[in-house]
Amino acid sequence: MNLNSKFDLYCWACDFSPKRGEGILARHYIQKLSKVKNKKFHIKSPDGIYTASNGIIKKKKINNKNLSKLNLSFMENYFNPLIGIIYLWVNYFKSRGVCYLNFLPLWNTILFIFLPPKTHLGPITGFIFKKKIKGFNSFLRKYLNNFLFNISTKFLFLRQNKIYFSTDLLKPLVNKANNKKAFFNYLINLVKINRYIKKKKYDFLIYNRNYSVKNNILRNRLLKIILSKGFKIMVVGDQLTLKGVKNLGYLSREKTNLLLERTKFIINSGENPYNIFTIDAFNNHSNIIYEDIFLNKISYFNKEKLFYLNFKSHNKVLKFLNKKNFTKISKSKLTKNYRVIQDTKTTYFKTIELNYTH
Repeated sequence: MNLNSKFDLYCWACDFSPKRGEGILARHYIQKLSKVKNKKFHIKSPDGIYTASNGIIKKKKINNKNLSKLNLSFMENYFNPLIGIIYLWVNYFKSRGVCYLNFLPLWNTILFIFLPPKTHLGPITGFIFKKKIKGFNSFLRKYLNNFLFNISTKFLFLRQNKIYFSTDLLKPLVNKANNKKAFFNYLINLVKINRYIKKKKYDFLIYNRNYSVKNNILRNRLLKIILSKGFKIMVVGDQLTLKGVKNLGYLSREKTNLLLERTKFIINSGENPYNIFTIDAFNNHSNIIYEDIFLNKISYFNKEKLFYLNFKSHNKVLKFLNKKNFTKISKSKLTKNYRVIQDTKTTYFKTIELNYTH
């Protein structure tokens, strides 16, 4: 290692907060990478400056204002990645190993084209839009995103020796020639089942984010039916303007987990069946309600914890809302497919080739 460079890898993270999904994912990934590779990493983020070594993250400089808020601004979402590209090029010209940790949606072709050569990448995110076009936004998601996906995929597999996707939602885009390079469902590595508390006093806990990816309109119809039957609903995250719910505001992940320990049901909304809130619910033995489009597609959670509903069917929802489903909440258990993911993770981290500072 160059005497003027203290670290083996210089990383950029658009979000490194332990309170936001992208930050949680980046932290988990860099902890594992630093431990397996036994290397020292430097992480720069709008949240602050950190180091990671042997699986331990240490903070050097913190931006408390940016670290604590739940929602990032438009500028932070779309300009911080560009700042990250520049930051990594500066370090690349200093002969340092470089890494881009998160904010890696497959549609962001600019990243995959303009990042420095041999940049190591964290988990790739995104999903293929399959729903009906109902406006300009859905039109872009269906056609423009798919066009960008094809370009990004070509650059990605050309420049990377191995790629880890956060879910398997993009798996159809990976051709047979690149199968050995691709690993899927990194998010499942966040499964870590906690203690079981038999007494569950909260009926429903909802994680609400006010952006279009979430299927909020359909979910809110479901919530109105649930409220009409006298069930109590608590909401964390963005304010939900629905009469009868209790908004708790922005809570830390730790406080949310304490609520989940005593929650009977959560509702998964959106295209990702394994988002962090859903994984945390499973870790704390809450039952999970999915749209019926996910029937027979959830293989990492035991079946006793899963309920599939047609959110549009009033009668089927009413049939589900009976006392039998709420009297006994079973324990979460690891499945065989979960153990396969653990083997996959081990293979990836042991065999991934990194270009360190020299």
